[in-house]
Amino acid sequence: MTFFLTRWFYWLMQFLYGLFNNSYLLTILVVTVLLRLVQIFPDISNRKTQIKMAVVQPKLNELQKRYENDPQKLRVEQQKLMKEHGVSTLSSCLPMLITLPLFFCFLAAFRCWGNEETVKLMYETAVAETCTVETEREAADETAMDTFKSYKFLWVNNVWQPDNFIDANVLIFRMDGEVITKPRNLTALSSVSLANMPMLQNGYTDANGNRISGETIWAKLKETGLAAGEYGDAGAKTGCNSCSSCATDRSGMNLLPDEVDAEAALKIMGENAEGTGTDNAVTGSDIYTKIMKRYPDALAKDGKIPANGLMILPFLAAGMQLVSSLILMKRQKKDGSGQNQNNKSMNYMMYLMPVMSILICMSSTAAFAFYWTVSGAVQIVSSLIINAVFDKKAKKDAEVKAA
Repeated sequence: MTFFLTRWFYWLMQFLYGLFNNSYLLTILVVTVLLRLVQIFPDISNRKTQIKMAVVQPKLNELQKRYENDPQKLRVEQQKLMKEHGVSTLSSCLPMLITLPLFFCFLAAFRCWGNEETVKLMYETAVAETCTVETEREAADETAMDTFKSYKFLWVNNVWQPDNFIDANVLIFRMDGEVITKPRNLTALSSVSLANMPMLQNGYTDANGNRISGETIWAKLKETGLAAGEYGDAGAKTGCNSCSSCATDRSGMNLLPDEVDAEAALKIMGENAEGTGTDNAVTGSDIYTKIMKRYPDALAKDGKIPANGLMILPFLAAGMQLVSSLILMKRQKKDGSGQNQNNKSMNYMMYLMPVMSILICMSSTAAFAFYWTVSGAVQIVSSLIINAVFDKKAKKDAEVKAA
């Protein structure tokens, strides 16, 4: 998480999370409303452009008929007409140009937050596994389990996993219905990602009010075979490596190493310190799978471990996007501006957004899927309000002219 805007969003959510007494619901609701307030200005600008286009559209249709055999002349005359009426062809794209970058920045911020929570749960579980004093072990067990229980969100068992019951790899999207992050997703984190992870840089305060430093977290993970590499080591530069999302280097800090110290393996795995790695040696993934099994087991009913969610949020998010697109198309049709070629292209993109929303939300954290659903709902409300205000103004102007 090296991009400045992503970091700003992350710190904003962390601030609100602490302010609202660790409430994911309030944090996501407030940050969504704040973001939509910023986006309302380009929405208003876009609405003004639609009104202007309603006036210009008949003249554009005339130009298309007059110069249908002279595309170059048509283009010149169209630009001249648009300029005369103060219509910018780029203004209708402005909301999308703002929304998409914010979308991906928030996606990255939620992904980082989710990775941090998984690392925190790993650390607290490792502490519980290595406690030698029974009372301390029980207290550590309770702390770790309370952390996992705090991830419960609506119908989702773990807000930092997808709201999904599918477990498969589909194209570039990871569909994962499990309640605990899979080892392969942790081994995919680069050294750059780990070195820049805010929690590993600054630590965190646990449920008991104790301040846990990043060095302490990393030392415990290394001690139990869940991590390797020196604390703060971002590894060697490979390829792009200028951002955490492009870097894959694991030569520095890395989670779930392929080679685990025998003493660390014995401490966790006991006498059965044999795994599935090279030469039947224990790997970090083996240790992770063993110690994290307690959380799915805690949810099991009649011997069956439930999926993480019911895939409700991805389809809710898509529904909000579709309704928003339909409102826009209805407005364009009412204004008479829907025949503009640029608007047609934008409509195709907006129809594509619901499909993208399903796929992205199915492969992202449930926290992000909830944010995207709420964002779509707020966008619908703001669009209806903006349309009502402009309709009222247009009616009043018409009455004044009639008088």
